Amino acid sequence: MNKVERQNDLDIKKWIDSEQKGYDCCGSYDYCSKCDKQVEYPCAVAYDAFNAKQVKAEKKPAAKKPAAKKAEKKVEAKVEAKVEVKPEVKAEEKKPVAKKSTKKASK
Repeated sequence: MNKVERQNDLDIKKWIDSEQKGYDCCGSYDYCSKCDKQVEYPCAVAYDAFNAKQVKAEKKPAAKKPAAKKAEKKVEAKVEAKVEVKPEVKAEEKKPVAKKSTKKASK
């Protein structure tokens, strides 16, 4: 679609929306942020600029970390979470517990 056709379509959409809402919708669309009223077909140029930016951002894939590194980090985090620090007990402080005799003494 060339700029003349796109401008015509956007003008019609803008006119219909303005009639339905009861106010001028010029400047209320997402692509209006790219609008320059000084150019010959401002809505078409703004629409193309706005959507070109969107397409460019969508084409660029996000950097992904290898699955092995991700899994390794998860395992390390779980291991670190489960490790408990217990105070050291010196051998001298341990006292043996006397066991009760289960055999009856004979008379």
